Amino acid sequence: MYYKKYESERIYLSPMCVEDYSTYTRWLNDETLARGIGNFNKNITEENEKEWIENVCKKGEYNFGIIRKEDDVLLGTYGIDEENSVSRRFHVGGFIGDAENRGKGYGTEALKLITKYAFEILNAESIFSGIYAFNECSIKSAKKAGYREAGKYRNAVFYNGKYHDEICIEMIKEDYFNAKKQA
Repeated sequence: MYYKKYESERIYLSPMCVEDYSTYTRWLNDETLARGIGNFNKNITEENEKEWIENVCKKGEYNFGIIRKEDDVLLGTYGIDEENSVSRRFHVGGFIGDAENRGKGYGTEALKLITKYAFEILNAESIFSGIYAFNECSIKSAKKAGYREAGKYRNAVFYNGKYHDEICIEMIKEDYFNAKKQA
């Protein structure tokens, strides 16, 4: 069952649902998705994924399912982790699961929504993430959501026979609220 915790035009964020573990397992074992999030070298079992989601739910962490409003279909997930409670710095990450739902703006909309949640509800000072350089769609999505490139880690991941950089993206509270005023 899904709950409309935070919503935007086409989607809403709902606390992760343990019953969705099979769907998440299928997604995480799809090489086209796994390479973009760094899980391409891991075997994700249903048991492991169910246990991970159960732990997230028990801890009350900030991990959400992305649900399409029009038909309550699970599209993916987004989450934020508090990296530093003194500095109020958070790490963000997520994905759209099925290939047919990618490239339609759902990921950008979800990133904007979780960014709003982080700054307006959790009082974050900054949010950051890393995206592999070959994941051009995610880099473009992050920029559309207002994030900027802050640098890169060179040769951060070995995939498909060669090393790739990881692009560091970030947004600070001041930038978020300035953009909101201009909109």
